[in-house]
Amino acid sequence: MWGYVNGVITGTITAGEDCILACKRFRDDWYSGRWDCRTECADFVIDKIEAHLVHRQGEDLVGKPLKGLPMLLEPWEKFVIYGCLVFYVRGSEIRRVQEAFVYIPRKNGKTILISGMAWGLALWSAQSGAVIYIAAASLRQAMQSFRNIEHALTTHIYASRAEACSEEEGWRILDNNQAHVIENRDIGGGSVYIEALASNPDKQDSLNANIILVDELEDLDNSLQYNVLRDAAKAYANKLIFGISTAGHKGKNCFAAQRLKYCQKILRTKAQDEAADRIFIYICKADEDGDGNVDYLNPIQHKKANPNYGVSIRPSEMTASAIEAQNDPQQRREFLEKSLNIFVSDS
Repeated sequence: MWGYVNGVITGTITAGEDCILACKRFRDDWYSGRWDCRTECADFVIDKIEAHLVHRQGEDLVGKPLKGLPMLLEPWEKFVIYGCLVFYVRGSEIRRVQEAFVYIPRKNGKTILISGMAWGLALWSAQSGAVIYIAAASLRQAMQSFRNIEHALTTHIYASRAEACSEEEGWRILDNNQAHVIENRDIGGGSVYIEALASNPDKQDSLNANIILVDELEDLDNSLQYNVLRDAAKAYANKLIFGISTAGHKGKNCFAAQRLKYCQKILRTKAQDEAADRIFIYICKADEDGDGNVDYLNPIQHKKANPNYGVSIRPSEMTASAIEAQNDPQQRREFLEKSLNIFVSDS
């Protein structure tokens, strides 16, 4: 993890301005003396992800099938997990970070990251009666992460038994038109409950959870959808609302775009107030000039925006898409928003 942080700061790892500021913030916080720094939770979560979760589909850069192979985390993903979980209020068991804003383009492994955070933190916090909600604007998107955990339970972790989630192990999967739940009511004396749901503020006022993972913030219509989910975790001291987003099609005034501006302000002002301290921020996007222009043909900007460049992001496809965006203006907005993480004005 420190190799990634130091590489971004020194420039040996190509990264955009916001990513560099995020790594500097982490380094400064680690050495500030303001927090107790403990890695046990982060190490546990990483170990559970890499030991239990496997790919359900896909191919690597040379076309080799990934199905069934372990989900090994990239350095930037480990940095996100550490950034969320290693800082504690001094002399306590309360984690500093209660919210996370992770902003990366599509196809950089965000669904895998959400699946892993849900699974690892569920097991870590079982003694507190872990309740984990995986939410998105659409149920279909939330189910992508749910399916990764379900797949691990039914085909990998307990693959030696046909019944997979047996009564002996205590795991139960409810997956129908009414609910999508994975639970274990007696795991080491604790319990785990994981549910996938669509973000609907009219139906979620009664939710109570310690971990909420919100995928595709860019598709939320307004802050109410996010705030209702955030309020569901108020009863827990060690809570985490983990929001992940890509620049979407709703323009610069949507909830995700405004959240991006707020988090950029924290990074640039080095804010250390109580509100800023509780947010972990990781932003990957192409750099813009003073007028908001992007050198979208430049492979360096492609790499700055995509932390999985050369892993799940194929450089040749990025180049081809950039050229198409230049030659076919109707494709330009899509490329800027989804591949370079740039919110485009509606005007």
